[in-house]
Amino acid sequence: MMTKQTRSAFWVILWLSMVALACNLTSNPNNVPPTLVPAPPGITPQPTLGYATPVAGLQPPSSGNVTSNNSVDVELYNLINEVEVDRLLSHVYELENFHTRHVNSSQTDPNRGVGAAANYILNQFQTISSQSNGNFTAFPQQFNAFYNGERTSQRNIIGLLNGTEAGAGIVIIGAHYDSRTDDLNDATGFAPGADDNGSGVAAIIELARVLSTRPMRSSVVFVLFAAEEVGRQGSEAFVELYIEGRGLSDQVVAMLNIDTIGSNNTSTNIINDYQIRIYSDDDSTNQSPARHLARTVEFIGINHPLPLEIDMKSSADREGRYGDHFSFTNRGYPAIRFIEAVEDNYNREGRDTREHIEPEYFMRTTQTILTVLKAIADGPRPPRQVVLRDNGTQDENGDPQYTLIWDPVPGATNYMVALRRQGSSQYDQSFVWPTTQTDPWAGFGAFEAVAISAVDESGLIGPVSQEFIIRR
Repeated sequence: MMTKQTRSAFWVILWLSMVALACNLTSNPNNVPPTLVPAPPGITPQPTLGYATPVAGLQPPSSGNVTSNNSVDVELYNLINEVEVDRLLSHVYELENFHTRHVNSSQTDPNRGVGAAANYILNQFQTISSQSNGNFTAFPQQFNAFYNGERTSQRNIIGLLNGTEAGAGIVIIGAHYDSRTDDLNDATGFAPGADDNGSGVAAIIELARVLSTRPMRSSVVFVLFAAEEVGRQGSEAFVELYIEGRGLSDQVVAMLNIDTIGSNNTSTNIINDYQIRIYSDDDSTNQSPARHLARTVEFIGINHPLPLEIDMKSSADREGRYGDHFSFTNRGYPAIRFIEAVEDNYNREGRDTREHIEPEYFMRTTQTILTVLKAIADGPRPPRQVVLRDNGTQDENGDPQYTLIWDPVPGATNYMVALRRQGSSQYDQSFVWPTTQTDPWAGFGAFEAVAISAVDESGLIGPVSQEFIIRR
């Protein structure tokens, strides 16, 4: 396990040894890019989107003549260092200064309430749009919310970054911006929401700024949800009206929910400054779309140097808790939640103020999520038609041999074969392969499932393919 000091040293060494490399992640400029077209403000937009530790006793087949290029590490290093902690903290402070962002707070006061917060976020996105050379578009999505006897008109704030590759789908990254005090029915009490979830909102705004001039293979939807604290009404409206209402269900590659990522300690001084947790769903079979996305993110974290280690949990959320990713997983979409490694539960609600944010940790959580987003949205697309065939041959021990075959991926120079043992929620072993057909190997039979990631010429690993289930 890498310590904070070890990780810092790694990045310094990486920079000094590789700074001379010039690298650009590959894209295909000849493809007609998918386009998400927003409607006027207040109208739901109408898009037109076209481990690596080997298991003892199981040595994978020799990978042959695999070419290697780690120039992506330099590009990722340069990319994440564009995240500015002062900007992150400034957004948190501005959101706290609205006193409350409760769903039933003022919609018209320019300095206080959920309406002022929505205006602030929309203005930030519009500024990013004006500096994006036409790549990024911002607008609100209005919906009706009902809580504590009051019906209100709320706004999700959406930013669109169109993709460069036809058929690469949509990656959604979101966070809720509403807040609450101890009494959930109190719409006027002090509810600063600095960490929960000013930190998530700030991260989304900063990620949008950094990526707004860098279109990726997949289209990316940045969305700030209202009304999460009162039953996830904002994210429910987004899924129903934006995703399903516009026929985009089959294009959703992933949903990344960013909720409470700014603190590394508890009120009892338990500190964890080297991890970030991810939650997916309560899937005992380990085969749901959400669980598959979670282990994909962990796989990316193992194979790319991240500022923080991914701590993959085996449940949908902490006991008795929920987040906006539920609105997606409940309808079968792949969605996960990012959350800080430990929680300061005492300093929540009316006590959730800016002084409890840890700036360096906050910057590193944002950088970690940026790296994951880059790999999922801009890595080569996952291979299709993954098939494991019985060769009809046996190895020296008399065990049946199998050959793994999959369709080639444009732009891929290598592939990573990921293997999952029976009952495991994560990938237990992997190996690199240069072609779309492995040599015969009896070891496949020891696993429950196998999947493939494509690797581009810079070394960027893309999303993991759908699994081929070897045995149940």
